[in-house]
Amino acid sequence: MRKAWMLIRLIAHLLYGFVVALVFWPLFSKALKEAIEKRWARQLLGILNVKVKVVYESPESNYAIHKPCLLYSTHVSWLDIFAFNSIHPVTFIAKSEISKWPIGGLLAKRSGTLFIERGKRHAVRDVIHAAVKVLGTGRCVAVFPEGTTGPGNAPLHFHSNFVQPAIQAKVPLVPVSLQYFTPDGKFSAQPAFIGEQTLLENIQVLLGSKTGFVVQLYIHAPVDTHGRTRHELSDEAHEKIRVLCAQTSGAT
Repeated sequence: MRKAWMLIRLIAHLLYGFVVALVFWPLFSKALKEAIEKRWARQLLGILNVKVKVVYESPESNYAIHKPCLLYSTHVSWLDIFAFNSIHPVTFIAKSEISKWPIGGLLAKRSGTLFIERGKRHAVRDVIHAAVKVLGTGRCVAVFPEGTTGPGNAPLHFHSNFVQPAIQAKVPLVPVSLQYFTPDGKFSAQPAFIGEQTLLENIQVLLGSKTGFVVQLYIHAPVDTHGRTRHELSDEAHEKIRVLCAQTSGAT
């Protein structure tokens, strides 16, 4: 009964978001759009019994995400985007397949997501150019440099191309270690949306948890991009995240 009720609430919330995005979104001011994004994301996570915990490595970490910066994060689940938006709406760089998702695709488009058209010759160059323009408006951009999802216990290989917007826009690079835990603080790979699992199967995992999960965003200290190459910056961010993930997940 509990699982069925959660599913009904989830469907209703998605439909509500779809109607708002389809009909009313063009009428809203920038400030109102950001407020709606933040509230909608929090409500979605609440329905799925997922709490957000933000840990700042330093006071500069907190300051950085409220200014133009490039958030460079590990990627575990489709929920990651909403975890970020629940604390501070940002513009995401994402694979074009997401734009074709029912309901979710429209929501992503309306929120200004920058899609990478795989197979297109200049896809990465085009999205980097678009990201630089967004950063120029004062909004943060977030990217998942792994290009795919992982369990969260250790970062996968980072594609350093995605550091380029920070270099060109002359804004800080902010590494983010994103992981999921049980409410008692134990690392969990259960919410990970990986392998051959479908979106519906992953939602079933989330709905089936009696205790829910905590998604932790560990915001590392911002990294100055001035005079640095994208490979140096990406490697530094990867190492910071690797060390933190090993400590919190018990990986070696």
